[in-house]
Amino acid sequence: MKKVILAGGSGYLGQLLAKMLLALGIEVVVLSRSKSEESLKEVNYVYWDGETLGNWVDELEGADSLINLCGKSIQCRFTEKNKKALTESRVVPTKLLGKAVQSLKNPPRLWINFSGISIFGGKKGLHAEDSIDYGIDFLSVLAQEWEEAMDSISLQQTKKVILRISPVLGVHSGMFAELHPLVKMGMGGQVGNGKQMVSWIHEHDFMQMVKWIVELENPAPLYHACSPETVSNATFMEVFRKEAKVSFGIPLPVPIAYIGSFLKGVDVSLLLQTVPATTKKTIEDGFKFKYSYLHSALAQLIKST
Repeated sequence: MKKVILAGGSGYLGQLLAKMLLALGIEVVVLSRSKSEESLKEVNYVYWDGETLGNWVDELEGADSLINLCGKSIQCRFTEKNKKALTESRVVPTKLLGKAVQSLKNPPRLWINFSGISIFGGKKGLHAEDSIDYGIDFLSVLAQEWEEAMDSISLQQTKKVILRISPVLGVHSGMFAELHPLVKMGMGGQVGNGKQMVSWIHEHDFMQMVKWIVELENPAPLYHACSPETVSNATFMEVFRKEAKVSFGIPLPVPIAYIGSFLKGVDVSLLLQTVPATTKKTIEDGFKFKYSYLHSALAQLIKST
């Protein structure tokens, strides 16, 4: 039986991937920091601290693929303390996994390491996999450091793929789950001037893209997990209201966005920063999106609630 290792796979995206892999008849091992983590009974949860080598390394021996999802949630204020934690929670486990894989006699065939399309935060135009015009804000630098940690690891037998994730639209977690109740209450207007670009991917396409990369014989070293249809915040909210059959949405002016983000304990840049990312390489290499367009993605999610 094929075995896939999910490092830091106990969160929402990890659970999505674990369920999909199990349905395909694949053995799933989740490296978890919580010793009591037992969310899916078919999954083998193995404890690690994400900082030191240990018995968990044995699980990687002979595995087909390693998928690293490690990283503290960016849903916080970007204080110096949080910035340090956000960076270390990504860079340290990545370098540790590199050491582990280097020590193996029969290492995984493939290693997918997550990153973020936020690497293009604040830039103009639309940026696909071939762009190196990165932003300079914190989340952009964070993604760059995360990718540099992966790039610095030399592996002879393991193919490395960086997968930059955009906000994943899902029924139970993330951007859609947060916005849907607000839209229904008539509070789904644009944020600020509404011109900031929003990249996104439906949870179905996210899972299928990971499956597709795992099944590729010779994947590219970099893919963007985002829909090819990147839209402005104003358009995103307009389509959301239309699909939710809500005729109006109270806008969120910049001063109120600052107050709201402070009260919620998140950084205001998550609301106001433009992230103009798209994808070309996934399509060129043969991936087929089921939800390329926002209206169909939101219609399906709304219908599922």
